Amino acid sequence: MLLKNVINRTIQILGLEDEVNISTPSRKLDKLADCANMVYNELTLQYIHLKSKEILNFSGGRAYYTDFTHRVREILSVKARGSEIKFTMYPLFVEAGISGTAEVSYVYHLGELSLEDALIIPPQYTEYILATGVVAEYYYRTGLTDEALFYRQRYDTAITNLSKRAGSVNLPRRRFV
Repeated sequence: MLLKNVINRTIQILGLEDEVNISTPSRKLDKLADCANMVYNELTLQYIHLKSKEILNFSGGRAYYTDFTHRVREILSVKARGSEIKFTMYPLFVEAGISGTAEVSYVYHLGELSLEDALIIPPQYTEYILATGVVAEYYYRTGLTDEALFYRQRYDTAITNLSKRAGSVNLPRRRFV
């Protein structure tokens, strides 16, 4: 799913088909894109953790965050030669007691997306669900708080339901008295 698909669905929900076109730049389109980016960033920070693994070179026991493919949010593990290595995160680099290459697992965030960028989310999060969050944010920014609260509640309920993991439940055996 692309960011423009979510914005298109948002335009439909808001009823702005006559005012906003996804292919022509406008102020409202920029505002909708900003709202969509905020909702997506909030979703990936709170509910969906974007994870990656990379082989990085540690020189002097350090690997700088600028060497990573994505913007690092949190380092999960550092492995060299099949064993876990203790590490410490600092503002500019991660430090581990090794020299050479190691596999680093980490959580990242994407930052601002353009209209043509793909959203990296599990398939159960549909464009309609994300669009309700964008609609809520758009209404907040335009000062329509009642409408914003209505759509925000729908969005929060959908995200909460999708994010919860259903565990198995053991029911007690029934007996006749």
